[in-house]
Amino acid sequence: MNSSAIIYPSIAMFALTIGCIFSMGIARYRGIHAGDVSIKFYRTYTEGAQPERLHLLMRHVQNHFEVPPLFHIAVLFLYTTATVTTATVVIAWLYVAARYVHTAIHLGGNNVSRRFFVFGGSLIFLTALWGLLLWGLL
Repeated sequence: MNSSAIIYPSIAMFALTIGCIFSMGIARYRGIHAGDVSIKFYRTYTEGAQPERLHLLMRHVQNHFEVPPLFHIAVLFLYTTATVTTATVVIAWLYVAARYVHTAIHLGGNNVSRRFFVFGGSLIFLTALWGLLLWGLL
């Protein structure tokens, strides 16, 4: 197995994160220019309020800096310790796929039950990835 294959899921995860950040930025810009939110709100996030959609986008972007860094760290450790296997690459892709589905649900209809189970599945994939890293090191 080519060890660099583990990097591609990390790049795909980066693409999802940066796409969400740009979407939030565009939505904020449009919200300010449409008069839906005051630019003053973004100074300290305490002056006034923002529309629910902007809050949802902001919360979703924040979410990408909570658990996903653990994924990137696992990928880095797998690569640098030469413990990349077909199983680790498949599980990494499953994690990323779950995160894309999670994004679609959260920013789409936002069905909390579906989102919860998809998020839980992504945590299972992430735990499996870390477990395989440990297994490879032992």
